[in-house]
Amino acid sequence: MKTRSFIWILIICVLIALFSFLALTFEMNNAFSILKTAIFNYDMSNQEHVIILSRVARVLVAILVGAALSLSGFIMQLQYQNDLADPSLMGVSDGSALVIVVSMIFMPQSTMIERMIFSVLGSFFAYLLITAFYRLAFINQSKLSFPLIGIVISMLLNSITTFLVSYFNIAQSVSAWYNSRLYRVSLSDVIYFLPILLILILLVLIFRRQMDVYAYGEALTVALGMNRKRWYRFFSLIVVILTGVSVAIVGRIAFVGLIVPHMVKLVIGKRYSKAVFFVPLVGALIVLISDYLSRYVNYPFETPVGVVIALMGVPIFLFLIRRGAGSQ
Repeated sequence: MKTRSFIWILIICVLIALFSFLALTFEMNNAFSILKTAIFNYDMSNQEHVIILSRVARVLVAILVGAALSLSGFIMQLQYQNDLADPSLMGVSDGSALVIVVSMIFMPQSTMIERMIFSVLGSFFAYLLITAFYRLAFINQSKLSFPLIGIVISMLLNSITTFLVSYFNIAQSVSAWYNSRLYRVSLSDVIYFLPILLILILLVLIFRRQMDVYAYGEALTVALGMNRKRWYRFFSLIVVILTGVSVAIVGRIAFVGLIVPHMVKLVIGKRYSKAVFFVPLVGALIVLISDYLSRYVNYPFETPVGVVIALMGVPIFLFLIRRGAGSQ
């Protein structure tokens, strides 16, 4: 079993490396030599070196965002024991977007760190709404009722955001950021994002066995001595930070946190302590491939990466569901 897991991880890492190289060398002659020269002898006056450097940032951010969003969806599905839980579906991303739009209105010169802080606060606000609605109205309802919370919250927050954008006439500024702005990222975004993501992933991996216990349900976990409320707050904090930082840097990318955990569970298994190693890697690969394909869908223009993720993710998801159902 360990050998099989290692082989899967190796395959995913090779694919990530392959598509990273393809993205870096997109439409370049003698791409390998240019990349090698840019790494070891970077020249700011060389246009090809500048392009390569911007693409390095784009690739790294795509990997980081994919890992963050997929891990957020994975943890939300654990928290609420619902396969349809996802930051974009439940309105967490919309909470981040709302607060960032407010900051654009009243603090148009805010730095990236300030925008990240505002975005995390927006995620936290949306998460409070989700928790309140869930406990007050839907806790004893069917699992299909749970996404209705997210739809209502998402529509409410999105409507407020749209009103503010129209009223203050900042549609152009918001559109450039909100629609998956991977083409506008810089290495400074990587510097902000990378330490946060690594620390949170490390924390999740350290406490991965508690995820298995948490998945047993409230009655059994309490009987086993787990402080369920404390772990709920811990998991919520991770989701809020990962989602908030991702939205602040690249805007709203939907569907990743929904399909990636299912893909991993259907192929690797439903044990959380094992699947948690694969979810960030698969999420990174999905966003990276989608970003690369977005350059071809409407060439020479770029298609928003969220659209490509949906086009690619739906058939993959349906195939994996059929395969999983057939193996049971």
